[in-house]
Amino acid sequence: MSGDQHDLLRGSSPAAILVRLTVASVLLLPLALLAKPIAIELFPLYRMVFELISGDFRILYLGLSYEGADSVIRMDVTLSRTIAVAGHLVVANPQGIANVTTMVGNIFQPVMVGLIAILGWPSGSWRIVLLRLIILLLLALIEAVLDIPLLLAGELRELFLDNLSPGNWSALTVWADFLQGGGRFAMGLVAAITSIAASGYAEKLWGDLK
Repeated sequence: MSGDQHDLLRGSSPAAILVRLTVASVLLLPLALLAKPIAIELFPLYRMVFELISGDFRILYLGLSYEGADSVIRMDVTLSRTIAVAGHLVVANPQGIANVTTMVGNIFQPVMVGLIAILGWPSGSWRIVLLRLIILLLLALIEAVLDIPLLLAGELRELFLDNLSPGNWSALTVWADFLQGGGRFAMGLVAAITSIAASGYAEKLWGDLK
């Protein structure tokens, strides 16, 4: 590797950081075009996870929709059985339908933050950069599969609590508020730190094996 390439990877100068951030920005551009097709491919997994954590609801519709100019993931549900919410019994009614939505682009927030972080962080070689990317993408995939179902389940629970017991909360509503309040950015940073730490350990291990 030439000295210039080495400096770009490991350097902490403003120029080296700017180059790495520019590369990260270029890699992020295609994600805007991939959001909808990736979301569609994940719908079966979203449905499976949602049904595991919210068996009280029956999904009537899960798909893409629009709110004005925004593309959203929309889920329509009805109660599958009578449930108790904060001491109140809610009787299942086939005519009673609730819907919740979230922006399609939300599934990419963590990976975007993670990409910027790991590509902006100095590295000893392109091999380590690639390893960081692989680890980050695996973590981002796990997050993407869990994020949307947990958020939608939390927002549904919040609909009931706001009507039946204002001010009350549950673990799902707290998690939904966390995601909506910047939690995805935090998870992106955690994923980036994890990938950097894991790749650093791998680099040390490779060095010891030589």
